[in-house]
Amino acid sequence: MKKRLAGNMLALALAGAMFCTGSAYAAEGDTNYDAEIYWYSTVAGWGPAGWSSGVTESPLTQTFKDRFGITLNIEQPPTDAETKLGLMIATGDLPDVISSANDDTINQMIESGMVYTMEEFLTEYDPDSHLLKDFPEDIKQKLIDTYGDWYSLPSHLESPDMRAVYTPKGLYLDGLEYGHNSAIMFNKTIMDELGITLEDVQTEQGFYAACEKVKNSGYTVNGQSVIPVMLHANAWIINSLDAIIRETFGVIPVDENGNYRHIEMDPGYKNALKFVNTLIKNEYLDVNSMTLDEAAVIVDLEGSRVFCWIGNPASSGKKEQIPWVSAGPILADNGARPVAAVNMQAAKGWIQTFVSKDCENPEAVAKMLSFGSSEEGLSLNEYGAEGVDFNYVDGIAVRTEEGQQRFENDFAKNIALWPFANTDFAYSRLAQPDETTDSYYHLVITSAIAKHEKAYMYDSGLFDFATGTVIEPSSDLGIQLSQAKNYLESQKAKIVSAASEEAFEQEYQNMIDTLNGYSISEIDAEYDKILQQNLEKYGKTVENVNADLYK
Repeated sequence: MKKRLAGNMLALALAGAMFCTGSAYAAEGDTNYDAEIYWYSTVAGWGPAGWSSGVTESPLTQTFKDRFGITLNIEQPPTDAETKLGLMIATGDLPDVISSANDDTINQMIESGMVYTMEEFLTEYDPDSHLLKDFPEDIKQKLIDTYGDWYSLPSHLESPDMRAVYTPKGLYLDGLEYGHNSAIMFNKTIMDELGITLEDVQTEQGFYAACEKVKNSGYTVNGQSVIPVMLHANAWIINSLDAIIRETFGVIPVDENGNYRHIEMDPGYKNALKFVNTLIKNEYLDVNSMTLDEAAVIVDLEGSRVFCWIGNPASSGKKEQIPWVSAGPILADNGARPVAAVNMQAAKGWIQTFVSKDCENPEAVAKMLSFGSSEEGLSLNEYGAEGVDFNYVDGIAVRTEEGQQRFENDFAKNIALWPFANTDFAYSRLAQPDETTDSYYHLVITSAIAKHEKAYMYDSGLFDFATGTVIEPSSDLGIQLSQAKNYLESQKAKIVSAASEEAFEQEYQNMIDTLNGYSISEIDAEYDKILQQNLEKYGKTVENVNADLYK
């Protein structure tokens, strides 16, 4: 009763009202577990909570019910979900199944000893599970490296091992192998109106000339003047400067010997700062826009007023309405070779799903996890029932008219239970996106810099240092690292907004001197130890391809 009292009573009532056993749709030989599973998720927005009013079952959840007698009681608190889970851990009262994407809470749950490892759980309760045979080894190793063992079933699986089973094609494969979270992208409508081409903006000087042309054009959209350049609002450092801009100027986090170095200490980083400073001084970029939140700048982006967006493409509005185009990098005047940071490591996934050692129906939970992650379960989760909601045509899932209506109306385009989502599977079953769709533009734009003929692509996954694990935060060096991070945020804003060459040079030198005062070389040496371990572990190298240029 303790778990029922903690559950969502409305969901429980609905589940009880709809629950039935001995369904006519049950497959011969399937076990009817006659079980209700209490599933708590700190990640909201999926399942019944995201479907249209009155819709309580999807093809996958209905199959759980009809074939196995399994009913899901899903709870997704809209607020304080992690705090509530923390209290459950503290009181030793975990739900049957728990999903979270918060590593702090996850580590707390693991350290409590209250959840199974997947190997232990499946071996005992579903020894024939496909997960014991074909769960991708590279993702399993990533989970072991992160959490100490294989404790969870992750969502949004994608990795080289997974792609050997489910192989995306064309643009979807490009997105996985070359995809990037930031881009330099241009409004094609404005380009066409003003006679600007992608070739014009491919070089640094050509880009400045195009911005000057836009600035002086008098061109308006709905009576409002166009904006030459916009960075990613108040996230301009992480999503613009320290992402795509520093890459277009060839800045990489290793020195000439391949040792770790903060990007700010690379001489080429000065060129990236100078680029932003030039945009501000020439009034191509409004410095005030760099203090706004993302929602405020999206209004201008979706209003088609922005000529060039430098930031995360996912935040640029509907790309088929503008549309956006990209040539990848802006080639620096000094000939620096652009670089592209792409994570080539197996990802540990997003939502991690755990099983409590106190779960009331472990056999039913094991069957749910095994079936939901099987090829049949993945098809039901993504597309619905084959022959009803969709059909496979040459290996591509094509929704029927009825299935498309249900997908859009009943499920609000959110049919999948996210914890079972498998990115490689989904992309392997999709037709290539039409050139008029948002998906097409997004995939082309996000892979543009890494696919550029001059770009040096390196594995950013080798630099995936978990916060607080390299240097103890409370140590002297950890305190200096924290001070350096806080300092850099404000100092970079001072540098790029400098009103004169002299002020720019002074503020830049202040940054270098201050970082040295914070023992940045000692900090880098600690990070380098982990980097070198990763390089050896994965048999990879990372080269500073512009070391000679920036000596």
